[in-house]
Amino acid sequence: MSTPSVKLGYAILFVKDVAASLTFYEQAFGLSRRFFNDDNDKAYGELETGAACLAFASLEMAKAQLNQEVTFASPNNPPLGVEVALATSDVGALFSRAIEAGATSVKEPATMPWGQTVAYVRDIDGHLIEVCTPIGD
Repeated sequence: MSTPSVKLGYAILFVKDVAASLTFYEQAFGLSRRFFNDDNDKAYGELETGAACLAFASLEMAKAQLNQEVTFASPNNPPLGVEVALATSDVGALFSRAIEAGATSVKEPATMPWGQTVAYVRDIDGHLIEVCTPIGD
């Protein structure tokens, strides 16, 4: 049996307010809104990233879809054990833009031993976001 081709389609973050998260990511990172729907607080939205889609689902939708408890991100708790990496040629400028839009600084831009520039912020829901140059650039 052959293996079907696979590609990353979405990374979905569960958030309290999908509309607010979409607006934050538009302002902080310059991403463009692709889709938004709110059906009685079961909201879902997507942003264009150039490759896979960055999406957001309301806590209510997560509970309804999964039928089990989920640990949700919170700015008041340590970040979850996952991050979203957004690649850019100008980490410093995007990092500053994110902070101005309301992100919380975790680690300012620094050049790693392998040559990549990396910074970390937390979004308005407490998700960990890496802002980085593509590896090899």
